[in-house]
Parts: sequence; structure tokens; C-alpha cells
Amino acid sequence: MPLLTSRARHFLQPLKPLTLSIGFSFIVPLRFFGSAPDHSKVQCTRRLIRQPSPAASRESPYPIVFLRMKGVEGLEDETDWVDWSSMFAEKGYTSVEIDISSPTEFSKSSELEEMKEDISILKSMVNLLSSEIRLLSIPFPPILIAFGKSTILAQSFIEDNPSSGLILINPLSDKDERSIELQNKSNFKFPNFTFEPHFPILILSNQQSLRNLSVSNRLIREYGQLPNPNTDEEKKGWFKNRRNKGIEIGVLDEEGFESGLNENGRIQVERWMDRQGF
Repeated sequence: MPLLTSRARHFLQPLKPLTLSIGFSFIVPLRFFGSAPDHSKVQCTRRLIRQPSPAASRESPYPIVFLRMKGVEGLEDETDWVDWSSMFAEKGYTSVEIDISSPTEFSKSSELEEMKEDISILKSMVNLLSSEIRLLSIPFPPILIAFGKSTILAQSFIEDNPSSGLILINPLSDKDERSIELQNKSNFKFPNFTFEPHFPILILSNQQSLRNLSVSNRLIREYGQLPNPNTDEEKKGWFKNRRNKGIEIGVLDEEGFESGLNENGRIQVERWMDRQGF
């Protein structure tokens, strides 16, 4: 019997590292997935992927990311991208809805309250968005689509990350228009965008908003073009479509503009993508 035990120990000895490895391979994932979410950190609260429809005439290699920035007081985005995401998936695009949320327990965290560099919160959101996009394992950089307040996060992403295209619907002014009280209370401050528009960019808004943004928004102020008021161009909108360093500016219909996601806007985006060869 001792001889058999010795032989068994001899044969099993080489398997000990394998046994240890297997043991750790099970322990680590369980520990990772079993941990509770940390609400004091930036999180991705939505990541929905719609694959291209098999019925589409062609499949585009450029995925579309529909972006929302959540949890920032005074800058909460409630845009519903479901219809647009589904429609572009039917057209042959991989459509991805991503929500990046700031800490839900931000005001209760003494560590975050003591931060002097408030912009780091936005940087953390950008870093997380970049990580979520890398997880898609896509062949080409995505086309980013953002509406209203989420255009801040979209442009911040562009500062340090590649993108095949950028679509800004009803973008904000470059200045923080929240109340002074809210600005002082919030740990989120507006960035200064410096990226050069040497890639396809589409900006859509209604006539009145474009008029206001021609003074307060860098992209529209520097690359927009006013139509001649003495011609029929004035009737087509305050801005005519113009390609300048990859930028096009389009006018949305007033109807349904509050949501910004009317059929006219979707058609303009789709045609713009076709012109860009996406």
C-alpha cells in the first residue's frame, strides 16, 4: 500500500500547477462578477448592440455609436435612440447605444468633493467610453452620433481618440449656460475643444439655433457660412450646407425639433453618410 501511494504521488506531482491554475481561473471570475457595482465611479449603464440586418443591401464596416451622457446635473440627456438605432441596423450598420453615467453618489463622496480638477470627471467618462468602444473589436473607428448635452462628451472623446465621423444634433454653446449656483455646486465643468475638423462632421440644428450658435459655437462660427439674404438661399435656412474641412451644416425642420430626432433629421444623416462613403 505505501508503494502504491508513493507511485500515485509521483504521477500526480506534475499536475499540481495545472490544478492550481484551474482553481484560480474559477476563483477570479467569480470574485469579479460577484462584486457589487461601485456607484462612486463613472459607469457604462447601457451598451446595446444591434447587428446589421441580413436583409440590408450591403453591410457597412463603420459602426454607429449613439451616445448619451447621464448623471450630470443640469446636463442630463434623455434622448431615445431606439428608433434611429433600429433603422440604421436595417440599413446595414452595426448600431451601438452607449450610456456613460457620472457617479450617482458623487455629492456624498468626500474624496470626489475634494478634487480640484473637476474636468477629471469628464476625462474619466471619455476613458470609459474609449474602453467600451475598444471592446467592440471593430475594424474601423466608429461614427459618433450625439444630441444636445451629450455633444459635450462626443467632442471630448474626439480630442484624444479616433473617429470615422461625428454627427452633432442641436449642439450646445461652448459656454456653460447652467446657472451660476449649479456651476459652483457641480463638479463638472465645460471643456475647451481644440480638435481640428479634418474628418467628416455633420452639424444639424434648426434655423434659430444655428443663428445663435454662429456666435457661441466654435465649429459653426469658424466653418459656417451665412446665405445671401437677398437671394432665395435665405428661405432655405440661415445656413446652407457647406463642406469645409469635412464639416457640413444642415437645417432641421421646426416640426419635432424639441426631440431633434424627426424623420427629416434621420434622412439628412443617412444621405450624409452615403456621401461620405460609409
